[in-house]
This record gives sequence, C-alpha cells and structure tokens, in this order.
Amino acid sequence: MAQYETEAVVLGVRNWGEADKMLRLFSREHGKITAAAFGSRRPKSPLAGGLQMFHTVELTLSTGERVDTVRGCRLVHRFPHLESDLVAMAYASFIAEVLLELMPDGAPQPEVYDWLPPVLDACGPKTPRLVALAAGFQLLDFAGLGLSFDACAVSGVSITGDAFFSAAEGGAISPAAAAEIAAKRPYPESLRRLLSTLSVIDWTSPPAFTVKRSDIEAGESLLVSYLQETFGHGLRSLKFIRQLGA
Repeated sequence: MAQYETEAVVLGVRNWGEADKMLRLFSREHGKITAAAFGSRRPKSPLAGGLQMFHTVELTLSTGERVDTVRGCRLVHRFPHLESDLVAMAYASFIAEVLLELMPDGAPQPEVYDWLPPVLDACGPKTPRLVALAAGFQLLDFAGLGLSFDACAVSGVSITGDAFFSAAEGGAISPAAAAEIAAKRPYPESLRRLLSTLSVIDWTSPPAFTVKRSDIEAGESLLVSYLQETFGHGLRSLKFIRQLGA
C-alpha cells in the first residue's frame, strides 16, 4: 500500500472496535480523508495524544480501498478554547459537519483549508454562535451554493430596504418580484445588512459590529433550513447545541 504525508485538521472522531478510531480529516492537498487509527485508544499508543477533535496534525497514512490507515501522527496545533468551552465546541462541531457535508472527497481544497484555522480561532474569543452562522454561509459559497443577499435572485436588481427571501429561488427577492414567488419569508433590511457582512468576513481581522438577536435567529433559520434541504437530512451538531441551550 502506498504511503503519503499530509497536514490535516481532525473534524470527526468515532470510536471503532475495542481500541480503534475512525477519523474524518481535512487537508489542503487531499481534501476530505476518512482514515482508521488502529490501537489509538490505548493509553500507550503514539497516536493517542494527537488524534483529538480539532487538532491540526502532521500525518503519515497508507492508502486503502475504502479507508486509509494512520501510520504516524505529530501534533502541530491545538485550539484550547474548543477543549474547555462546550458552547464553542458545539458551534465548531456545526462548522465541521457542514464542511464535511459540502466538500468533495479527495479533492485539493487549499482555499478552504487556509480559511479553517482562523475560523476555529474566532469561535472562542468571538461569539461562537455568530461565527458559526457566518461560516455556514461562507462554506456554501466555497461549494458553489451561495445565496444572493443584496441583489434580487429573480431580476438581479439591487435590494434596498425591506424585501423577501427564498432559498429555493437563490436568495433575496425584491418586492416587485415577490408576487410571483409562493414560498418566501420576510427579509428586513437589518437582516440583509447582517448577512452581507457575515458572508465576506476576513477571519484574520474580523470587524466589530452590533447585532440584533432577532436577526441572528432569522439568519440561523435561513441557513439551517437551506442546509437541511440541500443535504436531505438534519444536522447532528444542532442536537448538541440545543442540549446546551446555546
């Protein structure tokens, strides 16, 4: 079996067998990787310390027919706030789940890989709920499924003031075009400004701004309904978030 080396972020960990782990990894050169780490749950395993959720690791893997196998692991970076703050961890898990659902298997994703660490950094110091909302919309853009926030998805005209929104139509709907759309929801100007800002945040220097709780909730409703319709199923991470009351 051929071996290769790559740096990756651990975005999914599942216990498997008596002492093994099944991992979902994300790397710059190989995109999503599913790999087995045999014996990694044994305390004396050299793999035990590194293969934890959200760790950035340098890996040696061997290719397999269905899954690859971890042969070596070196810890590169941790996100301590995601280990100590359950709320931050929950929203980071949402980001990880959305990324793994949207990105293709085995395809190089350098832009997304470079985007990920600053987002995970921000998920603690910044409001994790807001970071997850922004990250979800940005991941849709990376996947070519982005929504229009400032221009009517039907006519292309710029939106000013209050309008309507239809994910099925591709985003914002002007009042003039709304009569033709059966399934739509209100899209107040304050929500439009929020989503426009979140969709283009530079996570290396995120801006400070104030947000209305009602707009966060409306934005989450838009995002979650669109994701679940796109994936055809619910998101496991949302159950974790709800359990925490976050």
